[in-house]
Amino acid sequence: MKINQITDAIFIGRIVKSEKSYSGTKPVFYQNKLKIDYSNDLPKGLVDRHLSIVYFICVNNTIYKIGQTSGKNGIRGCLNFYCSAGQDDPGPSRFTINALIRECLSKNDSVEIYIKYLEPIEVEISGISKTHNVMVPISAKCLEEVHLEEYRKITGANPSWNFQESGEPVPSYINENLATYRKMRAEARK
Repeated sequence: MKINQITDAIFIGRIVKSEKSYSGTKPVFYQNKLKIDYSNDLPKGLVDRHLSIVYFICVNNTIYKIGQTSGKNGIRGCLNFYCSAGQDDPGPSRFTINALIRECLSKNDSVEIYIKYLEPIEVEISGISKTHNVMVPISAKCLEEVHLEEYRKITGANPSWNFQESGEPVPSYINENLATYRKMRAEARK
């Protein structure tokens, strides 16, 4: 499915390999992080806002992953987790997506990020002695589920990088690389 079929998705930017090499002392799997070249057309502060976000990782305009975040650091914080995997202690999902993005970049594919979001809503909460009006984010998980369900209805499957939702295993070589990397990091701590 092409991203242009989601007419209200907002282009955030392209993922590229950073020119800056790792300068720390811990073992790393990749010498260069990935980074986002953010679009100049974004409203000021959008990427850092605490919103309920569904994001789309696209390769050559095709949706490869649908995910969600409602982190306080916005889409920038979410994407930084993916981009730094291999220079920190990532979980399997982040390490896998980072590896797959790197494979695409090595073939000169374009890897782009799009989002849709919902603003926090005001709700009334009864406290101990009085009622409070507070702004709260809507469940980003709900946004992701709605988009995945519609994607499946249109295509008959999940996006190819939504391994968990598809019940599919991660490519074995990526799991092997993660195990090697974790061993390197563990041995360095001794």
